[in-house]
Amino acid sequence: MGKARLSPLGLKFSIMVDMGIRNITFTNGEYYHVFNRGVDKRIIYNTKEQQYFFFNRLKLLNTIDSRKYIANKRSRYKDKIITGNGEELISIVAYCLLPNHFHLLLKQKVDNGISQFMQRLGTSYTKFFNQQEDRSGSLFQGKFKATHLSDNFSLPILSAYVNLNYKHHQIDSTKNLVKSSLFEYFDENFGDGICNQTEIHDIINEIGSINDYKQFIKQASITFTENKGKSLSISDF
Repeated sequence: MGKARLSPLGLKFSIMVDMGIRNITFTNGEYYHVFNRGVDKRIIYNTKEQQYFFFNRLKLLNTIDSRKYIANKRSRYKDKIITGNGEELISIVAYCLLPNHFHLLLKQKVDNGISQFMQRLGTSYTKFFNQQEDRSGSLFQGKFKATHLSDNFSLPILSAYVNLNYKHHQIDSTKNLVKSSLFEYFDENFGDGICNQTEIHDIINEIGSINDYKQFIKQASITFTENKGKSLSISDF
């Protein structure tokens, strides 16, 4: 019997992508959709340097190693990927960084991994952004939001939601600061990769092939956009 193909057509997207549950227990080996946006929906990346700093931290802060010298290196080398020794807190499965918010698809690897990772990320980036913009106070709209993926089909569908999130919001990636993990799924060398390649491989295999996945995420994105009361067609990709 051949591999079953997943289809987003006609599916109700029930992973609650537009509203977050924060009072959940994070469990090792489970997947979570994690997201947050700027306070008052403000822009959180004004420059490519700021966006790359945030992206850089997604890898740099993903370690149980919290020794002081690592923190010192982080502050001196903002343009380089420097990681500490030790186990990763989480696996990054997908991401999309948009002008005023971000989406992450994460798998927790150690106890309290997601909470620790997100606390580090928010604190580090807010401090950097405030210094650059000569401002003070909170940058993000409270604590990060998170939902647990609870069924077998959620992972491929949510990877599509995250990877092409800018399409659902109809944000022109040529005119706005947008950075997505989609190139890592397509094995295109457009920069530093931070996603777990085993996770990517498993998601694509669940759908079939790379070409199957490309078609799957386009159709899924059309469905997501329609659920927002907007329109998107194959010609928009």
